[in-house]
Amino acid sequence: MTTIWKPKDPAEHLVATFDFLDELDDGETIVGAIPTCTLISGTDANPSALLSGDFVIAGGTVLQPMSGGSHEANYKFRCIATLSSGRVLVRAAILPVRTA
Repeated sequence: MTTIWKPKDPAEHLVATFDFLDELDDGETIVGAIPTCTLISGTDANPSALLSGDFVIAGGTVLQPMSGGSHEANYKFRCIATLSSGRVLVRAAILPVRTA
């Protein structure tokens, strides 16, 4: 099942939250992450530009600032998290961008 986030306006600056907490074993932590953004529909010459700044690992979550986007475009945000145990977990969500 794919998560669909609430639409964002192109002028908004928000934070994408990828929550891995429920899948972490005792003592396990996130030691690395690779957030990505791709265009799944609409028009945008540079969809990765929605990734606005560096991500932050906060406990069992990865926080990725995001801004911009093109009206009527839909994006897929994906985060690959590497854990201290060597396990790798992935979260993904669809972000619609609509002008308010």
